[in-house]
Amino acid sequence: MAYDRTRIPTLYKKLLALYPRAFREQLEESMEQTFNDLYRERDQQTQPEWLGFILWTFIETGTGVAREHVLLITEGVAMKTMLANPRWAPVISFMLGVFPFMILEWATRSNAPRSDASPMLWVVLWILSTGFIAILILAVRSVQAGNTMMANPVPLLLGVIFFAAFAWMWVALVIDQMPCFLGGSGC
Repeated sequence: MAYDRTRIPTLYKKLLALYPRAFREQLEESMEQTFNDLYRERDQQTQPEWLGFILWTFIETGTGVAREHVLLITEGVAMKTMLANPRWAPVISFMLGVFPFMILEWATRSNAPRSDASPMLWVVLWILSTGFIAILILAVRSVQAGNTMMANPVPLLLGVIFFAAFAWMWVALVIDQMPCFLGGSGC
């Protein structure tokens, strides 16, 4: 069976593109050259050895990509940027306020009639958590700018009211829908 010999190196190059920019600028070229050399050398081996090499290399490189991103986040640069930019609110709210419940619902789904949570439930959870996170981000930006909390008491009061309302509605909805997340019927 014929295969395209350039497909695997092309996929590896795309995987290397997932590394953070500073890492890529420093090491991408040498990593790609090393992979290409080893790939050409292993290409003549039997298929199980060749597939094992490809699989192991991709797993190891994927783990390295994740590790470099975690290091970047733990240094605080990415986290400071995310927490100060309201454009990240929808992403953060989905990852913290919706996605865990989607996983829980998927993992515990059953064959019972209507045991799946409604797509509208996910949208409402996402909107509530986005409002919650957006208000939190705006407060963080205000503090980072050096503003005291009492400099603008009316926006502060409104922010606290909306923050509490979004949090209360989100918690009430999660408690109400917990049987659906756990695979209950009649949801």
